[in-house]
Amino acid sequence: MIAKSELDCPYPRLCAHRGFNTVAPENTLPAFAAAISLGASEIELDVRFSKDGIPVVSHDNELQRVSNGTGTIPQYTVDQLKQFDFGSHFNPKFAGLQICTFEEVLQQFAKRVIINLHVKSDGPGPFPLDHFNALNDLLTKYDNRQYIYFMAGPTVQEQALEYAPDIRRCMAAGSDPWGIVDNAIKCKCHKVQIFTKHYSQEMIDKAHDNGILCNYFYADNPEQAKKMIDMGIDTILTNDYLAIKNHLGIN
Repeated sequence: MIAKSELDCPYPRLCAHRGFNTVAPENTLPAFAAAISLGASEIELDVRFSKDGIPVVSHDNELQRVSNGTGTIPQYTVDQLKQFDFGSHFNPKFAGLQICTFEEVLQQFAKRVIINLHVKSDGPGPFPLDHFNALNDLLTKYDNRQYIYFMAGPTVQEQALEYAPDIRRCMAAGSDPWGIVDNAIKCKCHKVQIFTKHYSQEMIDKAHDNGILCNYFYADNPEQAKKMIDMGIDTILTNDYLAIKNHLGIN
């Protein structure tokens, strides 16, 4: 099955935040598979880098909440990270579930779904170019450049504009949530991802007036999701994909 590309897929859309993470552990292959099997047109995932420079999928830099490990992702090689259990904290039925690499996600789901790729950048300095190149190379290897967009703050977006101008980009709220639209305009982003505590109709309208699409992070309540669609939001991120899909009637 080949899905519609990022450019061709219609709006409004739903985006399964960290996969369908109310039925499987967040940011894991089962969570992504669950959302895609139910018809999700888009999934969101977070990428960080291991000690040996491999992109792995985890929202947290620290391991304690999402696994039985301790310390941080960059302290371990991929092989060492694979020794930790990323499933039992969610449900004993997922005992032994391993962290997935970004390549493993692409091996399973390239061209089957649009990926909202949240590129995590720790610290104020420049995002390491070798890390960016690793992502760029994988997208080329799996022919997935038209099925993804980078979601990140201004530092990563500036690099993405320079080194991968063909890939679409979404500005993150970061430390300046009220300035997100201006930051998106400055970095020539195609989208903004508005944060649930910092939004207004004026922000949405300004983004649209500048040809910028609007994500909303996040809505697990059906009424809130409907409200945001009525305000003009183009893509709703949700942790409870099926409930919101059934209420809104969109994928």
